[in-house]
Formats: sequence, structure tokens, C-alpha cells
Amino acid sequence: MRRFLFAALCLLGLQPILAQTNANPPASRSQNAPLVFLDCDFCDVSYIRRQIPFVNWVRDREDAIVHVLITRSRTAAGGREYLLDFIGLKAREGTGQSLPYVSPPSYTNDEVREGMTGILKIGLLPFLDLPVLSRMRVDFAGAQDTDSPLGPEVDRWDSWVFEIEASGYLEKETQRTEVSLDGGVTADRVTEQWRIRNYLDLDYDEDRFEASGVTSRSSSESWSHRSVVTRSLGPHLSAGISLRAWSATYDNVDFGLRIAPAVEYSYWPYDMDQKASLTVGYYVGQRRLDYAERTVYGERKETRFNQTLDVDLRLNQPWGSVRASLEGSHYFHDMQRYRVELYNRLSVRLFRGLSLRVEGGVDRINDQLSLAAGEASLEEILLRRRELATDYEVWGQIGFSYTFGSIYNNVVNNRL
Repeated sequence: MRRFLFAALCLLGLQPILAQTNANPPASRSQNAPLVFLDCDFCDVSYIRRQIPFVNWVRDREDAIVHVLITRSRTAAGGREYLLDFIGLKAREGTGQSLPYVSPPSYTNDEVREGMTGILKIGLLPFLDLPVLSRMRVDFAGAQDTDSPLGPEVDRWDSWVFEIEASGYLEKETQRTEVSLDGGVTADRVTEQWRIRNYLDLDYDEDRFEASGVTSRSSSESWSHRSVVTRSLGPHLSAGISLRAWSATYDNVDFGLRIAPAVEYSYWPYDMDQKASLTVGYYVGQRRLDYAERTVYGERKETRFNQTLDVDLRLNQPWGSVRASLEGSHYFHDMQRYRVELYNRLSVRLFRGLSLRVEGGVDRINDQLSLAAGEASLEEILLRRRELATDYEVWGQIGFSYTFGSIYNNVVNNRL
């Protein structure tokens, strides 16, 4: 009977608790090492734990004396700039620093995580006590070209970065075949004063069904080209112009063209770190639309002027992150043809072990000028081949997570 009970406890996952009764702390727990909480949703956490065994990684910020917050942003060359914030807590409150790490666009994921982990080790040194520091050593990898440690002085590409991507998807069954193809080309040039972005995207989707010897086929295709040129007007202000040309069977647009000058104001300086951003953008421009089918308003082509105001807030803080945006637009020929879009995303640590995630959006829609006349077929509705009339869109999701138990998170075990 006792053996049966023990086996049942093992199946319930309670064997580790029984094994640790009256036992010493796990050997993987470093003595005299600081308690560190890693706040990074894109990092290779298992790799970092293996490379940095001289600290105690904890799963909750409330237990840590060091909070490491890592954020990232894209560089002009197409790489990534990572900002590592080391925030002292409890007895170390008020101490801390920020260290950057920049990865070139040619780096593999392994090279990126290796370089970022090296900066992470350096940032943790001030939080180590003497017993741990006495066991540390410092290595220096000398530069391959000591005469030019910062790279070549002349950029033969003149800051231009190009990227080509393509993908395909195929799923086949006895009576159904689905094919999806998409590709894109980007050409960007970013300097201190200018930001030039060009993007071309192509998409094709097709579904085939076979029933009673009859084959039915449904497809949709689209392409879109966008160019944006932005000029810096100071630490808080920028101006530019955007051009977009597109075609989409879903939107009933055979050819569309939009040209819109724009101005943007940033509450905080643009060169501030990635932890806070609040911008207000204003666009005014012209839209020319040639429709594949006559619209519900009887138009085959039209040219309209419209304006857009966009407010965007982004925060990445030790307590969590926030993204909120509000965008409103309308056509000048009819002020009742407007659209208002509100989007919110919140991730916050409420208290020890409990986190809240909320994301959602509310759109008020009254500007569907391109709606095709006539009733949509059942096929078009089910396969989403045609835009349907609506005056609103609401969506959202909410989630909680609560963890408890051992505060330590040092062990890495990737076995089955």
C-alpha cells in the first residue's frame, strides 16, 4: 500500500518535494550570488543561464536585488540595438546603469546572443560580492584591425540596406488544395537627418475543392508598394511624405494611389532610449481609386482628399509594458465618411507571481468607399475573398498568470 501511494505521488509530480525534505539547497544555487530577475521576452533564457552561472536567476521581480530590463530597436543598417538596463532593488536600490549592444545585420542568432550575453556579464559585475568577484577573470578579444576598430570609413552602399524575402505554403488533401505565395522587397536608407523606406509586397492565395467530379477554385491576389521619405527637423519634430500604390481583389481595388505629406511631433526626444515614446502624427493627402467592380455608390473610379491624425504611446517599464494608439481619419468631400481606431495592449505585474495581459481594439467604420455592389456569395463570405459592409469592429483578449513555489530559476534541463 505504501509503495502504491509513493508511485501515485510520483505521477502527480510531488516526488521532487519529497526528495527535498530535510535536504540541502540544490547545488546549482550559487552561494553569495545576487538574485537577478531577467525581463526579456525575446531572449534565449536557457543559453543565458548556462553562460552566467555566477548569479541566482529568480522568476519573480519581488525576490530580486537586480532587475535586468532588455529592449531592442532596429538600426539604420538593418541590425538591432539592444539596451540593457540594470536596476538595483532593495539594498541595491538607487544603483544601476544602462549598457547598449549593437548587432550587425549579418549576425546569426548565435552571434547575437553571444554578444548580448557578454554585455550582460559586464553589467552584473557591480552587483557581485567579493567572494564571487575573487573567482572572476577578464579576457579581451583583440580587434582584428587595430588601425580601423570602428570599421571602414567609406560606405560604398551610402547607408542603403536591401532585403528580399519570399515564402510559399501548400496544403493538400483528397478533396482540397490550398496554395499561398508571398514575397517582398525593401530598400531603406537611414541617417541622422533622413529616413527613406521603400517596400514592395505581393500576395497570392488559392483554394481548390473537388466534389462529385466537379472542381471549384477560389483565389485572391494583391500587391502593394509604399515609399516614405522623412526629414528630421530637430529632437522633437520631423516631416515627410508618403506614397502608396496598391491593388487588391479583397478590397475591390484594381489600382489605388495615395500621396500624403505628413508631420510628426515626439513628446520625448527621438534619441531617448526605447523605454518611453509618445508621438502625434498628422497626414493630409489625395487618394485615387480605380475599382474592379462598380461600388455600392455607383462609382468605377474616384479621387478624394482625406486627413489622418494618429496618437501613439509606448512604454517599457520595470512593472510591465503599455501600447496605446488612437487614429482618426475622414474624407473632405463628405465629413460623415470617417474612421476611428483605438488599440490598447497592457502587460503588468500586479503583485508577487500574478501578471495581467490585456489586448484589444475598437474601430468605428464609416468610410468603406470601395465596397462592391451586389450581394456577396457564400464562397466569398466563408473564404474572406470580399470585404463586407460593417460600421464597427471590436476584438479583445485577456489573460492572467500566477506562479508560486521555489524562487530560484537556475537549472537548465531541455530533456524530454
